[in-house]
Amino acid sequence: MQNDKFDAIPIPEELNQAVRAGIKEGLRQRRKLCRRRTAFRYSAAAAGILAALCAGMLLASNPVLAAKLPLIGRIFSLVQEKVSYKGRFSDDAEIYIKDGSSETPSGSEKHAVPSKSDNMAGKQTENLLVQTSGGLTVTVSETNCSAQALYLALCIENEEAFPADFIKTKNMDGYLPDYDSLSLETNSYYNVPGLTKKDRPAGGGYPTPYYIEGQFVDDHTFTGIIRVSLDEDLRSSAAAGTDTTLSSDKKNTALPAEFMYYLEISDIYADLLQYEETYATDPETHEQVALSEPLKKHYKGKWNFAIPVSMNKGDAQTVNINKKNENGIGIGSVEKTNFEIKAELLLPEDAQPYDYIVAICDADGKRLESQGDNSEVFSTYGRDTQTVYVYVCDYIKYMDELKGDDRKLAENALFETEVHFK
Repeated sequence: MQNDKFDAIPIPEELNQAVRAGIKEGLRQRRKLCRRRTAFRYSAAAAGILAALCAGMLLASNPVLAAKLPLIGRIFSLVQEKVSYKGRFSDDAEIYIKDGSSETPSGSEKHAVPSKSDNMAGKQTENLLVQTSGGLTVTVSETNCSAQALYLALCIENEEAFPADFIKTKNMDGYLPDYDSLSLETNSYYNVPGLTKKDRPAGGGYPTPYYIEGQFVDDHTFTGIIRVSLDEDLRSSAAAGTDTTLSSDKKNTALPAEFMYYLEISDIYADLLQYEETYATDPETHEQVALSEPLKKHYKGKWNFAIPVSMNKGDAQTVNINKKNENGIGIGSVEKTNFEIKAELLLPEDAQPYDYIVAICDADGKRLESQGDNSEVFSTYGRDTQTVYVYVCDYIKYMDELKGDDRKLAENALFETEVHFK
């Protein structure tokens, strides 16, 4: 998978290939500290969001009052324009819990929210989408699921104050994103054949959410959104050769309209603004190379969620192209949801996907941004994508000459096509 965000970081040519690869991996792990993104702001909405966030900051010294802020049930509306994977997730969202209540609001649910029963009283007493461990209470408040990705809104409340270093938007000089993020150690699976816990054992190399982006309302409370790539999960299942009954053709495997998503979180952490010097050995010269690594603050615990999900399949549109150039390079199909768009790359059998890159421009000819850190999926947020222009380019040429100039794409693309949606 290509990701121009990381390759765009300049690395001195004199570094040998092994050291360069090591540094790139380190930059990938610390992914978002240097990513430049342009946020779309709407003045009226921004004023409302700013007022809510400022109110939270004023109550930072009193977490009891802060906990009463009406966050739960409206996290999407508060942060959906701030994260790198933007979208109007609050539209048609499933709201499981509202205003800190363990009860699901009437008229909002499509599923019964899992809960424990009080056998003596004969009633449900504990919502399993609110769990406390290791001093942190994590609430799964809302979801919105497209055909390509599942978006989860979470509130993370800390009994103690989070370190000020976690709030980099406020306390780190030169920090570019307008959101903060927390790293996660997770395991995830589905109640779907081929994607179950047995099929996707912990530590098996399957993709799981490894970060959440959002805002610190105060130093005790973080609200954010996790993006789960359903495409990656399905591809990893097919690549592992699991026996799925979803479809006879694994390339066209699709999740059902309703399913259970299991998210097990065992660690929530972030970098501190303190560094320690570590050393790595150059495998070719055997020289010691000094690297500065940030210290981390960890909150280990056990937050295991069973999340009932309804997929909004009605918002997906697929246009079949199935065209190639004389060299066998082309586009098979283009799929768009309310939040993202992607194109299927066609290549000859002897070609390697990492030698090529797909770029998509909106109706005005302006390049779409990646949806988060997934360079193969593009955000449609705030853009006219009724018509899009899809280009397949040589990866090296794109990185060296084309990625900063939209006008050069059409002139230098190996393949291009125009796509119209309804």
